Amino acid sequence: MFEVLAKSLGKNVYEATVKTWFFEEGDAVVEGDDLVELATEDSVVTVPVPATGVLAEVCIDEDDTVQRDEVLCIIDDEENGLDEDADDDGTA
Repeated sequence: MFEVLAKSLGKNVYEATVKTWFFEEGDAVVEGDDLVELATEDSVVTVPVPATGVLAEVCIDEDDTVQRDEVLCIIDDEENGLDEDADDDGTA
């Protein structure tokens, strides 16, 4: 499991509003894809997926405020979880 923290908020910026999640819980995610969009007072920051896996849990809902270093979501980055999920629904 991998916790994604709100770190890239900018210098002297300590909170942001979650604007858009690009994936839902249970979706497969690939490292480097856009994960979530955060809005600060001065800018909009897009947080990339830090590890390939499955978005296991969204910890902060859209339109809620997140503090710097707070957990945004949890990614299950274990490969066997991806393979088992693909076989369960009949897709490869």
